[in-house]
Amino acid sequence: MTSEDAPAPASVEPTADLGSYYGTHEGRSAYARETSAGNWQVKVHDPTNRLAGHDGWMMLGTGWPTLSDARAATGMR
Repeated sequence: MTSEDAPAPASVEPTADLGSYYGTHEGRSAYARETSAGNWQVKVHDPTNRLAGHDGWMMLGTGWPTLSDARAATGMR
């Protein structure tokens, strides 16, 4: 196989930088992250809550278009 026969490298689209924010919610650690452009979710670390996952994080909500909206809807500081 010669270099002329080698496939051309695939073009890669640059990914957008997604945001994240650490804060608090009712005295517990909280984390907001942008899962895709314009889609924020908020989790709170509450290992004593039976609804929390194996890692102790519980989803408060998802689908907000901005960090400000996500913080306002969940009471995250």
